[in-house]
Amino acid sequence: MPISLFEHYPGTAAMPRVELCALPTPVRALSLDGVGVLEVKCDDLTSPRYGGNKVRKLEFLLGRALEEGTQAVITFGAYGSNHALATAVHARAVGLEPHVVLSPQAPTPYARATLLAHAALGSVLHVADGWDGSRVAVGVRKTLTVANGVEPYVIPMGGTSGVGAVGYVNAAFEVGNDVPDLVYVTGGTLGTAVGLAVGFAARGLPTRVVSIRVTPSEVANEDFARRICAQTVGVLRSFDPGFPELAFENLELEMRDDWFEPGYGVVTPQTLDAVSMARDLGLRLETTYTGKTFAALLADAAAGRLRESRVLLWNTYNSAPMPAPGDAEELPRQLREYISECNRLYGEPEEMPTDAVIAGGDSE
Repeated sequence: MPISLFEHYPGTAAMPRVELCALPTPVRALSLDGVGVLEVKCDDLTSPRYGGNKVRKLEFLLGRALEEGTQAVITFGAYGSNHALATAVHARAVGLEPHVVLSPQAPTPYARATLLAHAALGSVLHVADGWDGSRVAVGVRKTLTVANGVEPYVIPMGGTSGVGAVGYVNAAFEVGNDVPDLVYVTGGTLGTAVGLAVGFAARGLPTRVVSIRVTPSEVANEDFARRICAQTVGVLRSFDPGFPELAFENLELEMRDDWFEPGYGVVTPQTLDAVSMARDLGLRLETTYTGKTFAALLADAAAGRLRESRVLLWNTYNSAPMPAPGDAEELPRQLREYISECNRLYGEPEEMPTDAVIAGGDSE
């Protein structure tokens, strides 16, 4: 599948990459009061195996892992992390063993389903006691290096690194001639938002990326965004010196903090309304990430800020079927207890209301 970035900057075609995505992903037109033109970029369809925004990043991250000759990858996420599950699915597909350091989150049906999918995939799960799983990862890395004779490749939370963000630099080049004024996208670990902003800046376009923060400020903040910008531009220029020497100040990136509270994964009435409206429009969103982003767009539209704008909502959620569930007994003790608590709160999986899976997903 051709990569738009490679056509504009041919040197970048030498970057290690494994083809995982069905590109370009489609764009859908929607009608919404208060928005001049509204379209949706359907990155929920990046892969029929398991989609969402992570797969664009994993093309380059797993490509680098394979080039380095490693046998395993280590990544991070909350119990219900789409990133962690996408990494496990696609790592298995290319012959790499997935190790995942998981951080606690409140019980949700979606997180339960994600953990059971890990059980089926044979993901090797390591449980941390907070957001920072680095200490756990150090031990896992040492053990794997001794066992395999080669270090595992470490993929940061959300796949956000200079290498991973290249997938979204390319995504900005994939946007056609009907250039949006504004792109609304979830700001989780910021790789998607920064990659898009770098890509639009490299194209010389005035498109502003509106990043809606849904993770704690320790995870998503301007200092981190600056570092990812510098890393991403550095990676691209190392392969093609003709790629623009962009700085963070060159980016049209608006980082919004007004939709995070009352906290990570906490479902609000505004988010539930946004997910419900999206469903009526034929979009499947969830309440932790993409629902908050759409809620922000709806609020801006209601306030009259988007009447003259061409707006692109970037749907980063996976719409491919969840992998079949495995046996909870294959999971570590803490995760078995977590699943038991989910069962107590929500009923056994077969009793779970259809719409319950919209809560607690991790799309960025």
